[in-house]
Amino acid sequence: MLSRCANVQCSKPFLRLGQGKLFVLETEHALSAEDLVQAQVRSRPRRTEHYWLCEQCAKIWTLVHDRENGIGLTELKRGPSSTTIDAPSAAGVA
Repeated sequence: MLSRCANVQCSKPFLRLGQGKLFVLETEHALSAEDLVQAQVRSRPRRTEHYWLCEQCAKIWTLVHDRENGIGLTELKRGPSSTTIDAPSAAGVA
């Protein structure tokens, strides 16, 4: 279950689904090279992760996923001022 806003600079607790914005993201589960060889898996298995942004953060930010950097925040504004900040910590999700 989610416990806090995915924005690491925000400490608002998750209370209800009707407040803020819930994200369901499918990511690749990291496996060691040895695990891949033993399982004879050619691609990494996917897993579903849940993140939540409080109402105030959801007005400014959205969550993005890329294979190199993982989950991160990016400003909703599209243009030259868009920035990406560090990925949310595991403390924000349970």
